[in-house]
Amino acid sequence: MDVIARAESCWGIPHGEHHEDAVTLTEQAVAELKDRAAREPDNADHSQQLSWALINLAQLLSARRELARADQVALESVAIMRRALAR
Repeated sequence: MDVIARAESCWGIPHGEHHEDAVTLTEQAVAELKDRAAREPDNADHSQQLSWALINLAQLLSARRELARADQVALESVAIMRRALAR
């Protein structure tokens, strides 16, 4: 299973119930999705997946009380979606 699928399997599961560090895994998935989006900038699916991963990362960071990082990541997600909608 690739890093994105592993991260997706953690989303929505209460923090104590998954075996891998969901934040680290989601950060890895975000990095992979950013790479995909850079390689194929016209692929709207990559932007949508990246935005979704960033929102999940923001939620995970918020649960850890890393609120400044959570805000930054959420704003990045919103910016991606605004660019996608402007196309």
